[in-house]
Amino acid sequence: MRRFWFLFVLTVVLAACSRQPTAAPSPTAVPQPTQPPSVALITPTPQPTPAPRTLTICMGKEPHTLYPLAGDTQAMRSVLAAVYEGPVEYRTFGFQPVILEKLPNVADGDAAFVEVEVAPGSQIVDARGEITTLKDGVSFLPAGCHSTRCALKYTDDMGAVDMEQMQVTFHLLPGLKWSDGQPLTADDSVFTYTLVSSPDTPAHGRYADMLRHTAAYKATDKTTVVWKGLPGYRDPAYYLNFWMPLPAHLWAKYAPKELLALPEATRAPVGWGPYVIDDWKAGEYIRLSRNPHYFRSPEGLPKFDYLVFRFVKSPQEALDDLQAGKCDVLDETVDLLSVSSQLDVLQKEGKVAAYYTQGTAFERLDLDLRPAIYDDGWQPGERPDFFGDPQVRQALAYCLDRQKVVQEVWGGHAEVMDSFVPAESQWYNAKVAKYTYDPKRGAALLQAAGWVDHDNNPTTPRVYQGEPAAITWGDPLVLNYWAPNTPREAKAAEIFKQSAAACGIELKVKLWDDPKALYAPGPDGPIFGRKFDLAVVPMQMSYRPQCRLWMRDAIPGDGTLTIKDVPWLLKIFGKTHEDEKAFPMGWAGWNDTAYVNTNFDGYCRAANNSVPDDEGFGKDMTHLQAILARDLPSIMLYRLPRVAATRPDFCGFVPDPSAASDLWNIAAFDKGQACH
Repeated sequence: MRRFWFLFVLTVVLAACSRQPTAAPSPTAVPQPTQPPSVALITPTPQPTPAPRTLTICMGKEPHTLYPLAGDTQAMRSVLAAVYEGPVEYRTFGFQPVILEKLPNVADGDAAFVEVEVAPGSQIVDARGEITTLKDGVSFLPAGCHSTRCALKYTDDMGAVDMEQMQVTFHLLPGLKWSDGQPLTADDSVFTYTLVSSPDTPAHGRYADMLRHTAAYKATDKTTVVWKGLPGYRDPAYYLNFWMPLPAHLWAKYAPKELLALPEATRAPVGWGPYVIDDWKAGEYIRLSRNPHYFRSPEGLPKFDYLVFRFVKSPQEALDDLQAGKCDVLDETVDLLSVSSQLDVLQKEGKVAAYYTQGTAFERLDLDLRPAIYDDGWQPGERPDFFGDPQVRQALAYCLDRQKVVQEVWGGHAEVMDSFVPAESQWYNAKVAKYTYDPKRGAALLQAAGWVDHDNNPTTPRVYQGEPAAITWGDPLVLNYWAPNTPREAKAAEIFKQSAAACGIELKVKLWDDPKALYAPGPDGPIFGRKFDLAVVPMQMSYRPQCRLWMRDAIPGDGTLTIKDVPWLLKIFGKTHEDEKAFPMGWAGWNDTAYVNTNFDGYCRAANNSVPDDEGFGKDMTHLQAILARDLPSIMLYRLPRVAATRPDFCGFVPDPSAASDLWNIAAFDKGQACH
């Protein structure tokens, strides 16, 4: 409008100046003001606030404590899966970083072997893989040497020597916070290392080996920590030497022993995971709520506002509550195997979803190859040397119907094992000898070893009529079979007794009411005191090479004896080693079978003194499995199943055979319409 009036005035002025007559202009209509448009105000209809969502997990056992360094029960792992996440997770027998930027590795340079100068008297790992001090006569690996072939023997005139020290750098994700809003830093990880280093912390014993091999563990900034091993130590699992952070800002003012009874540590520990503990009513429930500082919140996790762990009294109650909607998940602490037939029917009817996976727990049957009474030489009248001939051990493996135990005791959900390495592992040797139940083949091996069916009566045990050995002519093949007294072990023992009898082997079964007594250390413990025939031993798979369970140095025995004092050891190693300790670990050793194979020991030392990045690591693992499956100091029995169940309209539940808990993915759990 302003521009319109400016042009109008300019036109009038110019016309006046020209003094020329003009026609009178036509009257112009005066613009009328425009009415503003009417605006209709729409009041939005209030939307109802979404009701809080609650996830209910029913458990068959209640944890005694939630202090991470005070125990390691399955019930504890289930609850803590909601409070902590990681820092590294073990899934499908591989490791995944959770609150670390990545797992260190040699190729990227965040794991490296650094040349260091080592003074005499310093702690090192020697050429045999043992922790010792650098002194005269000790074999060590100089810098650049990674096998015993290039090891040197230290002499006092060498002075300081150059060795390699493994150094591993870990980086936390930036911006991590504890559930109380305080920053989570590398110092919190170092704090845990300090706690575990104290003998007053229960986890001290569990991590003693890791502690002994650590030279230093320090934070270099808020998100970086560096682990250094003893010179000469090459850790196959170096990428796991990061300590789970614990809240130093809350707990550092307490002594390690005080934390064992501190409610803030045992009942409601602060974490960084998806949920925060609000309330614990003993015998009934533990209630949690969403962690407002959870580092994965931008992903819309966790899916629920509240989480409740309910404790049920029986598997039947758990199944009933799952169908009634009182439980969304039944975790593996509920003994669902005892009601597996009912569980399978409910799944077929679409009323529940059942999950069966092979876990990391399994059982092996140990053979006492050399009882402790043999240590001063075998004498007539002592236990016959049943297992001196490998053919007898192989025959026993053929004569035990492990698959029948899997079907009748474990409902077909367990899995027969052929190696101490799980089949899913990249290090599994698929070519190891396998012993499917075959009584005819077993009987033939026994016959070849001198154990004959002298009376042609399959119901009586075979007797020895072979070459002279530490067995009396005519001794019967009668073996003591020991296991814990549980319904499943009793049923398995009965199946083994019947299947072994078909080969002419008599098993005398004894079920022990007190497992602690059965597995007590030597010399009093029957198994680790080396005074048994056959014994069922539970075992947990490990990410470290487990060949050490069968190494000569780990045989339990009198620690004061030397090799020359033990005839059977002197026969193996000869006079050149006669002054070495016969049983270096004393009665604390764990090789209860008294198995000795120098080739096996060599491959095991190589595997334990190398890293998976090394080309030879896989070859060592292949050889180890082949030797053990041939020599059979232990017969691998079966992997035990893990069983869980959920409501049918549940998602995000992904049981994993190697995860510490089936609840590892708890932040992503969901139910109902969201799952469609």
